[in-house]
Amino acid sequence: MGFFKSLPSVAALAAGLALTLAAPVRAEELTAEQIAAKTIRGNGFTWEGAKTKLRMVLVDAKGSKSERSLEVLGRRHDGLLETVVRFLSPQDVAGTAFLMKAKSGGGSEQHIYLPGLKRTRRIVGREREGSFMGSDFTYADLSTKEDKDAKHKKLPDEKVGSDDTYVIDSTPGTVEAGGYSKVRAWVRKTDFVALRTKFFDASGKVQKTLYVRRIKDLEGKPVVVEARMQSENGHATELVVDGIERKENLPDSLFTATALER
Repeated sequence: MGFFKSLPSVAALAAGLALTLAAPVRAEELTAEQIAAKTIRGNGFTWEGAKTKLRMVLVDAKGSKSERSLEVLGRRHDGLLETVVRFLSPQDVAGTAFLMKAKSGGGSEQHIYLPGLKRTRRIVGREREGSFMGSDFTYADLSTKEDKDAKHKKLPDEKVGSDDTYVIDSTPGTVEAGGYSKVRAWVRKTDFVALRTKFFDASGKVQKTLYVRRIKDLEGKPVVVEARMQSENGHATELVVDGIERKENLPDSLFTATALER
């Protein structure tokens, strides 16, 4: 799977627009493991306890763009993240719905409803490495999976624009078919937002890069509201958050495979 939970990325796009920062540690004492654990991932797909309105812009190699609008409901239930994504437009994808529920043992259960087929099916096996709705994110990228055997290496600090960043290489304990052999993140020192993340394929080549373009403060926490995943083949996916509405006590009935068809 792509964004193993312990690696800095969005991706997990793991799996919130922002995570609560851990207790501060003096900069000179930070290890690669501590930085990885504190990194806020710009995966762009949910804010917990809220309804998020998003635009997904697909950009082909020639620069032509197609835009999709969607809503995302997110919550934590028994400490585990649950997310429902519903596509609103254009017409050819409207009504498509996606459910992801993190599992206590790691990983997640994923279901997708395709209105053209009028049925819901589970995403399993190699299908997780496929593109999510034509984007540069895979189903595996959206999942959360704790890789306790992942290794983190701290590289020399660099600047991204005017921001000072930590640079970390993270490698999984095992590389699954279609998965990433390494993730390199440029993590802003002031708030641990990963401003840039490179994903390397099994052969060691860069497959795609996630760029965080805009960050806003929400309830005292930095939130990624605009990001771009750029693939080496020239295709890209832009994610833009148009609004976040707090939604407390979301009912269990919304987070079921059956509910996707409503």
